[in-house]
Amino acid sequence: MAEPLPPIGEVAAGSVPYGLRRVYLNIRLACRVACVMMTIAMGTLPPAVACAAGAACCAYDLLAFRFFRRGGRIRLRYRLALDSADVAAWALALGRPLDAPSLLAAPLAAETVIERGAAGVLVPLVVGGVTSLALRLGSRPESVAPFVWPAFGLVQGLLLARYLQRRVHRRLRTAAAEREAAYSQAVLAGRNSVAVGADTIVDVLTRTWPLLAVPGRSAGSPLSAWRRRLAEETADHAEYLRTALLRWEQRHNASSPDLSRDVEFPPAADGGLLLSPPQVAALGAALDALGLSGRVEVAVTRASPLGGEQTLRVAGRRVVLPADGRPSVPPLDLGPPIIAIGGAGSLVHSWPDMDGVPLAATVPLALLAWCLACWAHVLVARRGTAAHGAVLAAALGYGALDAAVSTTLLGNVSAGGLTRLPFLHFLLWTGPLAAMYLRDLTPRRRAGAVAFLLLVVCGCAWLLPHVVSLADLSALVWPLALTAGASGLRDLLDHDTRAFADSVVRAHDAAAAAGFATGRDDVLRLVEDAVNEASERVAVHRDVLDPAFVPEIERRLALVNERLVAIRCG
Repeated sequence: MAEPLPPIGEVAAGSVPYGLRRVYLNIRLACRVACVMMTIAMGTLPPAVACAAGAACCAYDLLAFRFFRRGGRIRLRYRLALDSADVAAWALALGRPLDAPSLLAAPLAAETVIERGAAGVLVPLVVGGVTSLALRLGSRPESVAPFVWPAFGLVQGLLLARYLQRRVHRRLRTAAAEREAAYSQAVLAGRNSVAVGADTIVDVLTRTWPLLAVPGRSAGSPLSAWRRRLAEETADHAEYLRTALLRWEQRHNASSPDLSRDVEFPPAADGGLLLSPPQVAALGAALDALGLSGRVEVAVTRASPLGGEQTLRVAGRRVVLPADGRPSVPPLDLGPPIIAIGGAGSLVHSWPDMDGVPLAATVPLALLAWCLACWAHVLVARRGTAAHGAVLAAALGYGALDAAVSTTLLGNVSAGGLTRLPFLHFLLWTGPLAAMYLRDLTPRRRAGAVAFLLLVVCGCAWLLPHVVSLADLSALVWPLALTAGASGLRDLLDHDTRAFADSVVRAHDAAAAAGFATGRDDVLRLVEDAVNEASERVAVHRDVLDPAFVPEIERRLALVNERLVAIRCG
């Protein structure tokens, strides 16, 4: 059974509410401007009435935005009723096209699918149904736009949420595996912290056990077999410093017949230090680079638990073995899904009420964008924010291609009384993408990206077969609406990424600490059991034991008990 995806509202606790609020306000204000301009251009409402209605609706949107920003909530049924009435009223006022009024409900659809899942389907169904009924009663031509555009908002919200959810889910599964590995590695480190070293309590007990030999009882230490098993387990996860040095010594000396290059490592007091596999590799690379020969002294100047940074002194020179990599968390990056949404938007050029570009041109554009989104996903997952320059450059190139193709093949010169400007579509998604990515570029590349955007807009405006009027420039409200707030959203995404990363690291560290404590306690319990058995054997078989050994046995057992108390208290 598949694990459930984590609620995106919990992982991106700051960015999701902010993004939903900004989208609500910006999209609805852009719709108001577009509706007012079209009713005036088509003469369906007197200019004064249209402007007054638009101003009242903008005031309503601002009040609602302020209410939501303060944490206010309105039940879905009431918001559905309000948005349905809103869309229906503007649809009756316009008559046709109904794209701008229908987009008023898109933010609610996106918000509902993100927060309530399947309930989001109600938004396009209810809004579309109510609007269609109003149009029929008002003897206005019906349209599928009131169904299509709320559904488009629903799909966008679903795509963005699922994309982030799956990235987080994949990271959580990886983090769980890392915690398990850290735990088992820490258990070994905890065991070795007690069992390995110079004259440990395990060594004292192991040397004491032969003195307890009595007829009918085993003379072997119960800890001997356990130490052999510990060495075997350790070999699969880590390596002792002494073993790593001897292996490098054998490989180095066998690599050349020149005996003057031979290296000898004398026994070191810290030879029982555990190194993780990456640290063993780092030690080998460091020794290769030092150009050693003859007798080489190695000392540990700063020891850490297994996987931590280890500092050695080799032939008088400092060698640092870096700590194992910390758990990394991919950024909550919206770039790839934004490009995918831009590709879906390319198909909108073929919408009859919009640009009328042939599907033969827009379908390949959409496919190209989706391939670009997949490439961007892989690159961002691999390189993080370092990939933003390449992703933005590719996105701008695709956007320029979309703008040039849609402008050249424009079929509808005007719609809703306003001239169509198809080249502005690419700004709907490259604008937000640039706002989020420009901070990761050098100043020269930032200037180049902005200049390229302006060049594409001016070049495509020159390609238009007609002159653009001031009223037509009201279409700029759409890219401005989607770009406004994108930089703030990036700030919150980065904050949520850091918070998520901190939680992963805390869980990783807690697992390592628990494993170290468990491993140490395992050894201490074994030693305590062995001490109790040894004490019991002394008490029961004192008359059989060699009298010369008994005082030494008791001294050693007392020493082990003292060290056990010290370790427990420390």
